[in-house]
Amino acid sequence: MSLTQTAALGMTLAVEVPLVMLLARRWHIAWVRSLPVALLASCLTHPLAWKLSWVASVLLQTAHYPVWFVAIEAGVWLLEALVFHFGLRLGWQRACVLSLVVNLASALFGVLLWA
Repeated sequence: MSLTQTAALGMTLAVEVPLVMLLARRWHIAWVRSLPVALLASCLTHPLAWKLSWVASVLLQTAHYPVWFVAIEAGVWLLEALVFHFGLRLGWQRACVLSLVVNLASALFGVLLWA
């Protein structure tokens, strides 16, 4: 399945934002803070990941794409963990776990759609 960047961003937001808000609520963080931080994290990283993914699949050898996919997702995970750490005022461990959970969910969702 081929998606436009806008459609892919919409799906990313549909998966990640509710998860961020759900986990943030468990940590007693109000939705008025978690919603904009979740939107910021995805809207900041998605265009970067999309562009790098295109470069990896088109300009580099396709056989190495799975390695690039993991590397790109690792970068997204770290960048979003920073956003969650500062934006939600979470400790590093919670910020990293939150980022890992939401990015695994959206990445798996994307892979299932693409397959």
